[in-house]
Amino acid sequence: MINIFDEKVLCEYWDTPVLQSNELWLEMQFYTENQIVFFFKRNYDSPKNEYHVLTIEGDSPFRITEEGLGWKVVGDLLENNTAREEGKKGRTFKVWNTQFAIESFRGLAIPKEEYDKLEKFQYIIYTNDAWIQFVTFDPVKWEFHQNVPFKDLVLQYLSNDFLDE
Repeated sequence: MINIFDEKVLCEYWDTPVLQSNELWLEMQFYTENQIVFFFKRNYDSPKNEYHVLTIEGDSPFRITEEGLGWKVVGDLLENNTAREEGKKGRTFKVWNTQFAIESFRGLAIPKEEYDKLEKFQYIIYTNDAWIQFVTFDPVKWEFHQNVPFKDLVLQYLSNDFLDE
């Protein structure tokens, strides 16, 4: 794949709790001023009710692409990338030199010398129903929840965000 910036697109697996999940579904996402929260469900029919929750800073650029279009837009990028390990399957990636990552970084109001020092990559999470892409400068937070009703889980994260203010 050639991008408009004449840089080679590179990717590697991103070590996360959901990297090797057989099934992974984006159950819901919401964002507030302080954070963006993604709720992922593993093994959709499992009675264990297992959720992985990813939280990133609220000012992080992100986009969600539906599965079918995602295969064409994002999936081809990963499938054609020589840095991806042969025969290994994964759901989470770091990808350098994509148009989304570079344009996200260009939108920053920072001095050129600081911009040049930044490592310009994006994160990608591939689920059974969507592709999630985001850029962040802050550490991401993964949490696992089991046997918690989904409604209660969402309310917990909404409450945490508003209590932090």
